Amino acid sequence: MMTTTDLKTRLPSYRQLSKDRPLREAIIDHAVAILTEEGASGFSALKVAKSLGIRQSHLTYHFPSRELLLHALVDRLLSDYAAEFTRVVTRALDGGGLDALIDWLLEDAVSPLTARLFPALWDLGNQDVRIAGELDRFYGKALVAALEALGLDPEHPATSELQAVMAVLGTLVEGSTAIHGRGGPAHPDFQVFKSTAKAILLPALRKALASARAGQAAVDG
Repeated sequence: MMTTTDLKTRLPSYRQLSKDRPLREAIIDHAVAILTEEGASGFSALKVAKSLGIRQSHLTYHFPSRELLLHALVDRLLSDYAAEFTRVVTRALDGGGLDALIDWLLEDAVSPLTARLFPALWDLGNQDVRIAGELDRFYGKALVAALEALGLDPEHPATSELQAVMAVLGTLVEGSTAIHGRGGPAHPDFQVFKSTAKAILLPALRKALASARAGQAAVDG
């Protein structure tokens, strides 16, 4: 599993950049690493420039303000994470069903990168309305991706109960980042939490899923 140190040290400096990698994208790469390592309060354009090995004036040419750099960073992160979420959800459901999906969601939530990154994003969302809106849209897209992976139409009224149960799951996932993120997936307290969460949620999810599929089939049929 990649650590926050791995994320930063594997990034090339400006001198090491491939000619195919635009400087603007490399700035965002290093901005992600700084945000993940130091959090929202420790993030600055100057630190990003130093990490990349460029003058701050070169950075401000592409991102004239800290706000614009943060917006580009958040857009990149949430887009990449949404794409990965869709892939993993589809794979988890194909391989092990709802049980595997809950395992991945909870374990990813307390992985080193997620446990550092998402609290920083929540912090930024509290400071910036645009970032808060992007986070809301991200969570909405994640719900749609999960429903579609289950073979359901997210707009169908028969999915309302399932969407409500999945919202509870999402709340548990985000809460596990805050409470268990420091201990990580192998910590005994997290393992107890995961087992308890699954014991409570799996029956509700299975019931709501069966109801959604039956309701959608009845209306569509």
